[in-house]
Amino acid sequence: MTKEGKNTIEVRGFLHLDRAFRKKFDKVPLILDIEEPITGYQLADILEVKPEEVEVIFVNGNTQSLDYTICPGDRVAFLPPGCPGPYRVALGFYGKNQNNPRNFKRKDNS
Repeated sequence: MTKEGKNTIEVRGFLHLDRAFRKKFDKVPLILDIEEPITGYQLADILEVKPEEVEVIFVNGNTQSLDYTICPGDRVAFLPPGCPGPYRVALGFYGKNQNNPRNFKRKDNS
């Protein structure tokens, strides 16, 4: 639960998205009011972040794709492509957001 209230979410960005949020909103983390659950895509649209600028999102510390449902009280962070190699596996990036052309593709072993 964020500090602000039960109908809010806390949003952060990494790398260039942090700079963009600071420039546009003058502060980070952003505390946004939401009345009902929304997807990462919907949140990206609200924040004017193009989906191709996001590889994965963290929701309450867990790696998720942009189609994941974000609920009031959640903490969200947008991570753009470019995180170093070994961390990608450790943080669970593979298998998430595979429909994003900027994401590394998982090999099908069938």
